[in-house]
Amino acid sequence: TEGMESYPNGSFDLILCKKTLDIVLCGAGSVAAARSMMTECYRLLDADHGVMMIFSSAKPEDRAVYFENDPWTGVENIKLPSKEDFDERKGHEKKPIDAYVYILYKQNWRTQGDA
Repeated sequence: TEGMESYPNGSFDLILCKKTLDIVLCGAGSVAAARSMMTECYRLLDADHGVMMIFSSAKPEDRAVYFENDPWTGVENIKLPSKEDFDERKGHEKKPIDAYVYILYKQNWRTQGDA
């Protein structure tokens, strides 16, 4: 999130995160860095229709904790279909890699009826 502070609040409608959260969580100080990244992304999203899509290989129970610090108005977890591959040259199956998409909403209209 370095360099993002120059953008005003609500600058973006959509943020796509392709394995970025997974990579951040591999480094030193990973938990704090991941929470900082998520808070900064939340700040940058438009309040009326902001959406963040996170593509990850981690299961929902391993990522949900990073979505709890900010007041997202909705979170969807979607497991992407994987294709079972067979390597004919070596005569054995390749283990499929699980993939998930987490869709996080920052949309005021989702909570307006709750007031």
